[in-house]
Amino acid sequence: MNKKFLLSLVVIGMMSNVAWAGTYEWTSAWAQGFTENAVDDGNGNSLTISCPDEDSEDAEGKDNSDVRAYASIAANEYASKDAAGVGFDVIVDGAKYSNPFETNCNACSASFPAFWSALRNANNLQISAAGQTVKLPTKNIKTVLLALDNKENSCRSTW
Repeated sequence: MNKKFLLSLVVIGMMSNVAWAGTYEWTSAWAQGFTENAVDDGNGNSLTISCPDEDSEDAEGKDNSDVRAYASIAANEYASKDAAGVGFDVIVDGAKYSNPFETNCNACSASFPAFWSALRNANNLQISAAGQTVKLPTKNIKTVLLALDNKENSCRSTW
């Protein structure tokens, strides 16, 4: 009987520590060499920005050291580095940035610092793809998304 009771307490304790990271506000977490900055609107729409801690390669030997982002919009998933090269758009205070997390070209990479600064200072944030646009919260965004020149920020462009 005591073993069942203790096991129940352990399970309940583990369940009580579950958190829905990013719901209604920006959060940051670290896992397997990546910092993940995330937010969601509580309705399944979300934006996750994934930043490797140091230069790395994927299983195929390709450079994996640049920022990547993933969006869920109206039950559809999008990635900044998708096979079709389409990605998704980010709308910051009315200014539209087309696939801003795709930084694997000189011109793309050159516009990333201005986008990042605007994103960190956003009052209104939306993501858009395939004709669907959703609004995301900006609470804690400036605290979570560090300035590009901050040594603790591992988000960087490819070039």
